[in-house]
Amino acid sequence: MEYIKPKVGDIYLSDMSIENIFINEFMPDAEGDHVKVYLMARLYAEIGRSISAADMAKELGIDEKVIADAWDYWEAVGAIRKRYTERPGTPGFSVEFVNLKEMMYGKGDAMSTQPDSEEIHAASIFGSDAARKLMESIEKVLSRTLSNSEYRTVIGWIEDLGATPEVILKAVSYCSEKGNVNFKYIGKVVGDWCAKGFRTADTVDAYLEDVDQRHFRKRRVLKALGLSRNPTEAESALMDAWFDELGFTMDKVLEACSRTTGISNPNIKYVDSTLRNWKKEVDEKGSDDQAGQKPVTMAVLKDYYAFLRNKAEREAARRRTRIYREIPKVEEIDNRINDLGIRMTKAMLRRDSEEAAQCNEEIERLSEDRAILLTDNNYDMDYTEVKYLCDRCSDTGIGEMGENCTFCMAQRLAEAEEWQKQRKKDAKE
Repeated sequence: MEYIKPKVGDIYLSDMSIENIFINEFMPDAEGDHVKVYLMARLYAEIGRSISAADMAKELGIDEKVIADAWDYWEAVGAIRKRYTERPGTPGFSVEFVNLKEMMYGKGDAMSTQPDSEEIHAASIFGSDAARKLMESIEKVLSRTLSNSEYRTVIGWIEDLGATPEVILKAVSYCSEKGNVNFKYIGKVVGDWCAKGFRTADTVDAYLEDVDQRHFRKRRVLKALGLSRNPTEAESALMDAWFDELGFTMDKVLEACSRTTGISNPNIKYVDSTLRNWKKEVDEKGSDDQAGQKPVTMAVLKDYYAFLRNKAEREAARRRTRIYREIPKVEEIDNRINDLGIRMTKAMLRRDSEEAAQCNEEIERLSEDRAILLTDNNYDMDYTEVKYLCDRCSDTGIGEMGENCTFCMAQRLAEAEEWQKQRKKDAKE
């Protein structure tokens, strides 16, 4: 049985798809008329029709020379191939649109195994098949195309940290599951795992199992009670309730554990009784605090962390504006680094490892020049960078292994309470 799709009579009622790689990586550097030519030709290619250069020039309101220049440009960046013909009455060449994703990652099964760790270190990083395979795997996890700066960041993890593709991909998957796909955060996880000597996903899995959040909390409570065993099923249920149902923090639970020092047989039930009595007192008194200080909800705390991150980013933007005004050369360097990053990404797309490496070397040299300019003018090298209150979690409240950040959580809880009160006060006024 044959199946025939419906035909669309009017060309303008049909649809076409454009790869995100074209929009993110190719379009920003192209001239507007060149983009018009590319899209118009793609439209006709999609429906299987042809259009002459003269007709396209009329449609777009441009010269035929501009169309010829456009095809030279798109061929130079690798977005099309020219197919020349000798047949009479036909144009000098036909245009074949390149599958940009295939050009970036190479041919092969998209669902193939993870990139080989030894291959990516044995081969040149820039333009290597293993590097493209890794980038494709990361994009599948994140469900989006990587930017050129993120591409360079991943290369940096390989070159600077000695990370294997397997560990990098595991870190991206792990952070994605935790709901935090900020590349700075992912980089911290990759760095921590590399410092611990992890080279495979299996070693990471074993480590994560050992530091699972709930498992960690229960072991911490038992340790506070002087117990070195694992909790029973009943004890686990009680401890889960303290955090999930009653809303106590680890600090308050440990405070309750400290009350057992005066009894001969410290046990979980005694701690449970203490915590539930505190909860009952709070409910009866209608106090704003739980056992003297009720923590704010996790939703409010999450909003407060977002407020802190936004504040840090705004302050960094103001510092950057100041530097650009006082030391214009820094802005020139930043713009040059950005342009080089785009060039490097496109060189990787063309598999031009030599040009990509040259761009990377120039970026490193310019970064050194930038640092010297800042320090010569009595500014710290990282003056324009975002400065978070907590370097460990970048003001996310989430530690490297997905647990609550032990370095700032207690302080942020107290601050979030005052922040919430001020917001309510401002809303009334």
